[in-house]
Amino acid sequence: MNSGTFTEGVEKARAGMYFLFKSAAQNRLAAGNSGRVALPVSLSWGQAKSFIEITDEGDFQKKLGVDLDHASVLLIREAKKKSQTVLVYRLNEGTKATGQLAVAGTGTTAVTATALHGGVIGNTIKVVVQVNVLDSTKFDVSTFAGTQLVDKQTVTTAAELKANEWAIFAGTADLVATAGVTLTGGTDGTVTNLEYTDFLTAAENAQFDTIGLPVTANDELKATFVSFIRRLREEHGRKVRAVLSNYASDYEGVTNVTNGAVLATGETLTPAQTVAWVAGASAGATMYQSLTFVEYEGAVDVSPRFDNDETIIGLKNGDFMLTYDPADRTVSVEKDINSLVTLSATKDKRFQKNKIIRILDGIQNDLIREVKALIKAKKDAGSDIPANGDGMQIIHTAATLYMNTLQEGGALQNFDSSTDIQITLNTDADGFFINIGAQPVDAAEKFYFGVTVR
Repeated sequence: MNSGTFTEGVEKARAGMYFLFKSAAQNRLAAGNSGRVALPVSLSWGQAKSFIEITDEGDFQKKLGVDLDHASVLLIREAKKKSQTVLVYRLNEGTKATGQLAVAGTGTTAVTATALHGGVIGNTIKVVVQVNVLDSTKFDVSTFAGTQLVDKQTVTTAAELKANEWAIFAGTADLVATAGVTLTGGTDGTVTNLEYTDFLTAAENAQFDTIGLPVTANDELKATFVSFIRRLREEHGRKVRAVLSNYASDYEGVTNVTNGAVLATGETLTPAQTVAWVAGASAGATMYQSLTFVEYEGAVDVSPRFDNDETIIGLKNGDFMLTYDPADRTVSVEKDINSLVTLSATKDKRFQKNKIIRILDGIQNDLIREVKALIKAKKDAGSDIPANGDGMQIIHTAATLYMNTLQEGGALQNFDSSTDIQITLNTDADGFFINIGAQPVDAAEKFYFGVTVR
C-alpha cells in the first residue's frame, strides 16, 4: 500500500494512506518500533551482498566466522551494545580459499574443498581425512574452523561429501588419509561506491529503524545516503532515521556524529566508526527515551575533546557529540539532536530533538500498520472500511486507542480524542483526511539548582 506525505488540497493519484506533518501549537504524528539497525561493513566472512541478522553472541561465530571480540566485527559489536538486532550488510565478496584433498587419477577429478564464502577467514579452515576406525573402507572427513570442529562426515567416496556451513566439496578421486589440508588463497577484496549503492538498493526492502553509514571522507556517497533517507521518509512514508559523520545535512531524519569514542580495549574510534554505536543506540531507544546523558558502555574518553565554546557551536550546527566527564571518567551523549538547523513554521526547534522525532515517526509508522491490519481484517470478513461516517468512526476509534496508550506510557501529554483527532472525507469521497494533534513529552535535559545561604 502506498503512503507518504501530502500537500493540503492536492489529491493523490495512487490509493493509500497519506499523512500531513505540521508544527503548530502541538506537534503532529509519528514514532517507530525500536531495535533494528542496518549497517554496511567490509568483513572477512559471511554471505556477501545481503543482510545478515545478528541478534545474539552466537551469531558472530555462526554467521560471521569470528568471535564477538574479533577486530573485524568491531563496528557490529559497537552497534549491538544498544540495538536488539544488527542487520549486517557485507559489502565485499572477496576470494574463496581452496585446498586439494586428493589428486586426480585416471578417469577422475581432484577432490577439492572450497570455502563457502570469500575472505581471509577461509584461510583458517582445515579439512582432515582419516580412515574410519570401525570400517576401514570408509573415511571420516572433518572440517575445522581454526581449532573448532564444525562438521564431520563419514563417507566411502568423495562424491558422498556434502557441503557444510564452512566448505563445499567437489571431485571424484579416491580419498586418502591426511593429517589436514588448510585452505589458502582467501582474500577480502576491496569496496567501492558501487557496493554502497548496492547496499542502499537492498536496504529499500529491509526492515530497520535506523541505518548507519560508517564512512569517513566521501561526501558524494554521504549526499546519496541522505537523499535515500529523504526519499524513504518523504515519498514512501517510511519514517526511518539515518546516522553518518561530519556531514551537515540539515535534516531531522539524519544525525551527524562529529567526534569519536576511545574504548577501554585501546581502540580510538573515528567519528565514522562511532556512527555504529550511535545508530545502534538510536534504533534501540524507544519513543519514551532520549539519548541525552546516556553513557557509552566501554568508552573511557572521546576524540577529539571539545571545550565549552566548541560544544556550544557544535550544538548550534546540529552536531551529535560525545562528552567526557572527568569526575566519574565516563563518556556520554552531550545532547540527542539531529542535523536540522533551518527552522520554519512547520518545523520548529522541537524537530531538532531525536526523541521528538522518534515519537512522531512512531505514530505514523504504527498507525499505518494498524490501519493496514484493520483493512485486512475487513477484507478477510468480506467487506471494506466504508468511505462514510462509519469508516471515520472505525479509524477514529483505532487512533484513539493508540494515542491513549502513548499518553498512558508517558510519550504524549494533553491528548483529547474529541478535539485532537479530526477525520473528513477527501474530495473524491474515496478516502479520508486524518489530522491528529500530538504533544510529545520531551526529556528533562536542563536542571537549575538555587542554593540559599541562611
